[in-house]
Amino acid sequence: MSLSYPEAREEMCRVARLMWERRLTNAAGGNMAVQVAQDRMLVTPSLMSERKHCQLEPKDLLLVDWQEHIYEGDGKLSRETGMHINLLKNFSHIGASIHAHPFWCMPFVSAGKMIPNVTEATMGRGAVGCIGYTKAYTDDLAENVYQYFEQRHELAERKPLGVILPLHGVVVTGETIFNAYSMLERIECDALCNLTRGLVDAVPDGSPLG
Repeated sequence: MSLSYPEAREEMCRVARLMWERRLTNAAGGNMAVQVAQDRMLVTPSLMSERKHCQLEPKDLLLVDWQEHIYEGDGKLSRETGMHINLLKNFSHIGASIHAHPFWCMPFVSAGKMIPNVTEATMGRGAVGCIGYTKAYTDDLAENVYQYFEQRHELAERKPLGVILPLHGVVVTGETIFNAYSMLERIECDALCNLTRGLVDAVPDGSPLG
């Protein structure tokens, strides 16, 4: 049987591989979703990172509705599927969302602190905020993530945004999977710049590095 939405499936597989190769997530987890119709989305299966190391094939993606009914795919739904549904269902210009554990973002995640905006690439969005700690894989976490974006509804409808989930990871959004992935890269860059700023500040003005 031929798979529906083959182009979207290929794009998600490509992004998943990039996330792993560029250390934008790790074996502890990660998942993503893309809306493909009025009440349908493609979502990555459970254990995408731990078992498959983000090396997905188009057939691995699950086609589901807002009630988490599976229409295509044999895998198991991620426990964070509801978090993606909340975002894709309730924001007209959010067409994709990614949950990940980016290497340089994780110190901020572990400390439950925001990532200040320090580059032009995130200037129009400001800092990546942080929700209160909420237990992983729960309906409360999905709701708290949704509320973060809802409180920034006008901005979320115009630009990709990100949020920190303390002790867990990050969630980013975008109109497309590539917009969301771009946001993931941008906040990872801001995280690195913030963490190494003290080293840079120690270099005398006008002096070349090295």
